[in-house]
Amino acid sequence: MTWSIWPYQWEGWERDPSTRINTMLWTDWAPVDVTLTTPGTAQSLYTIAPKIPAVNLITNPSMETGTPPTGFTLSGSTLAQSATVARSGTNSLRITPDNAAAGEGAYWTTQSLAGAGPDREVFLVASGYFNDNAGSGNGVRVIIANTSGVALATGNTVTLAANWTGRSTAAFRLTGVTAAQYRIYFVTATQFATVFYVDDVQVELLEQNTATDYCDGAQGIDYEWEGTAHASRSRRHRGIVAVRGYNLYTTRNVYISYDQTASTTTGRRVLAGTDFWNDHPMNIKNRISIINELSGEQPRVFGEVLGVHFGRM
Repeated sequence: MTWSIWPYQWEGWERDPSTRINTMLWTDWAPVDVTLTTPGTAQSLYTIAPKIPAVNLITNPSMETGTPPTGFTLSGSTLAQSATVARSGTNSLRITPDNAAAGEGAYWTTQSLAGAGPDREVFLVASGYFNDNAGSGNGVRVIIANTSGVALATGNTVTLAANWTGRSTAAFRLTGVTAAQYRIYFVTATQFATVFYVDDVQVELLEQNTATDYCDGAQGIDYEWEGTAHASRSRRHRGIVAVRGYNLYTTRNVYISYDQTASTTTGRRVLAGTDFWNDHPMNIKNRISIINELSGEQPRVFGEVLGVHFGRM
């Protein structure tokens, strides 16, 4: 399959066997395993929370492949893969600046990219998380540049801390349809010698100038690699927007409700030790809720929900 790098074309990522959305098969799945936290208090068994579709063009975004991480080029620094700190996975990019000037670090070179024509505004958006495991207070940032290293867009400066709270984002509008490569720099904002770490980096083509949540194929349900893990582009699918069915089991008597808070008057009663499901498509738009029937019990309900990723009211 040939994947699109444009997240606004996410509908084409799905394999729908029907040409009519309202007869589309149940295309999405999610696991469910919830134990009621507080007897007598209703709790969501499953809440519908569609994701923003995304494509991360960086093929080694959490630095799991290579020493130093594959695809990253030094720029006034020494690079290494490090397991000292990591925002996701087990590794990050360790950068030791030369301490000769500002702008020392590493860069990633993109594939050839172009705009989408005069009728669509497209931004190249680059982002990354920074940490120095020490709290030095030095500044670092993301820069988008051409292949000569000339800056085209400079991201916000992140103050280094001993955690991953700092994310720098830079955006550059692609105005032409002629393809070009770009360098994405992860560098010092001022001159300093402190070692720092970069992880969960992302490059996207968006119709907005702000980054989406971090994406790679190891992030769980609705995420995937296009090819080899940690060596290919990755994407985030939209996920379930409406639950059409489920297959569940409960360990204790419960009441289960759809799109409202479960209670003895709003819920369907299900007895302990029961597998339960529905035989016809439903249209649950917000959540499935449960509550115990017998005082003091904390039922465990587990199984799966099935739904669709797209639909119009």
